[in-house]
Amino acid sequence: MVEFPDYLKKVKPYQPGKPIEELQRELGVKEVVKLASNENPFGCSLFVKKAVERNATKINRYPDGGAYYLRKELSNFLAVDPDQIIFGNGSNEIIDLIGRVFLTGGREALFFEGSFVVYKLIAQINGGTFREIPLECDFSRDLNKILDAISEKTSVIFIDNPCNPTGFANKKEEFNRFIKDLPDHVLLVLDEAYFEYAKDHGVPDGINYILGINPKLPRKNIIVLRTFSKVYGLAGLRIGYGVSSNEIIQILEKVRQPFNTNHLAQIAAVEALKDQDFVRFCVDMNEKGKEQLYEGLEKRGIHFLPTYGNFVMFRVENSQSVYNGFLKQGVIVRPAFGFDGYLRVSIGREDEIRSFLKALDRLGLSCK
Repeated sequence: MVEFPDYLKKVKPYQPGKPIEELQRELGVKEVVKLASNENPFGCSLFVKKAVERNATKINRYPDGGAYYLRKELSNFLAVDPDQIIFGNGSNEIIDLIGRVFLTGGREALFFEGSFVVYKLIAQINGGTFREIPLECDFSRDLNKILDAISEKTSVIFIDNPCNPTGFANKKEEFNRFIKDLPDHVLLVLDEAYFEYAKDHGVPDGINYILGINPKLPRKNIIVLRTFSKVYGLAGLRIGYGVSSNEIIQILEKVRQPFNTNHLAQIAAVEALKDQDFVRFCVDMNEKGKEQLYEGLEKRGIHFLPTYGNFVMFRVENSQSVYNGFLKQGVIVRPAFGFDGYLRVSIGREDEIRSFLKALDRLGLSCK
């Protein structure tokens, strides 16, 4: 029998949110509301749709391996050097590249309990180790605990800010102190997939630490990850990016596969960046949806965690049974991995949130 590394025996493959089509096949449910994967319920910019249609005839050609036009557009948008950017098949691929470079041979990753499950997977599949730092009793994160946990083995720290699935975010003042004390030999991965939803609420812009804007000391051992899958509405095209020092980007480029981002994704991302009015609309609608969801959960006496993202984690008894109950009603939510007794619901459109709240009532989950 073909052999494989022992450390892979412990790996549990990532379980994505259930697709609409799968639920329709399994249960015969015709009308389905998907609130499981933190997607943008308003789709993408009209400019993106038109650009994809114009360029669909070119898919017989390989894409631009260096993403020249997207790199140029994004470097201008972020005010960073083009060589400080790397693109991935979603920001997930860049997490994978980081693991392949920095987490082999038993080297250690640190991250908080309840962080994005891919961090653990990436450490495991590359033969690395990991330690999960405990949360506070209110699900907040003490960055000092990460600093105290650093050892000679520690190679990478992953921090998703805001955090998926709790929605918690550390604020700028905390991060400023944390960055000043961060050792140079550790790579800090700031996963900012939900940055656009949180940036106006005191959450730091991690790219400023790389540029030395605040605190006034450029850090070469930080990489910031962002994605076009969330607020830009391009989840189906799979494109994300990382920003870091030239040195870190050059190392990661050595293990990046050629043509890893497709032609239509690059075109779409360029147009998405140009339409910041659409981004502001989506952020504003997310705030309104958040208030609608908060009000509905409070009215029903259901405990939930305030969020800085486009999702809310809420507590229920018998969470697996409740999750299945939602599915039977055509509402797809998500187990909050790492948190027994909690589910996570994406903030959808007004009508989708109403469907979710009605499903809660039909399940008899109101505590009042």
